[in-house]
Amino acid sequence: MNKLINSSLIALGLIAGMTPALQAAESTTEQKLVEVRLVDTIDEDRGYCLDIAGGKGADAPLDKGMQAHTCYDYTGGLLEDQSFDEALLKEGQFKIVYFDICMTASAVENDASIALASCDSSADTQQFSLEENGHLVMKAKPELCVTVNATEKREGRGATPVHVMRPLSLQACSEDNAKYQTWSLFSF
Repeated sequence: MNKLINSSLIALGLIAGMTPALQAAESTTEQKLVEVRLVDTIDEDRGYCLDIAGGKGADAPLDKGMQAHTCYDYTGGLLEDQSFDEALLKEGQFKIVYFDICMTASAVENDASIALASCDSSADTQQFSLEENGHLVMKAKPELCVTVNATEKREGRGATPVHVMRPLSLQACSEDNAKYQTWSLFSF
């Protein structure tokens, strides 16, 4: 009888111990991850996505900022360094969930670089809005768009076919730069 009671208590303990893990798994499945993709493919058939510069997937370094990079969805999934929480995007926060870090502008001004920093929902440099027209703008200065560099690009070393990267910055939104400033969301 004691063995049965002990076995039952152990089983209940295991079930109770599993509950937080199950809850975490449930909340993870509810979270929708998306790529933020440039609408115009420019010169890269696989498209350009917002990406952590300097590495791939879970090995990406956080100190090199953001870039436009060949989208990884052609591999059949979204990689950690290009996956944003869709619900938070709608609130203006471009959070890369895997790293618990947010896209941030070095300043709210023209030519500012796009970097990464600890998430702070009150920081003007982290408040972006993806507008209906596809412009990804600073909320504090909506005339500034996250813009892919039109002339500077480099090729990666490891993938086949080769990946392509371009710097990002804040630039005045304009029809002349629409192909470098119009973004959309993609998910599987």
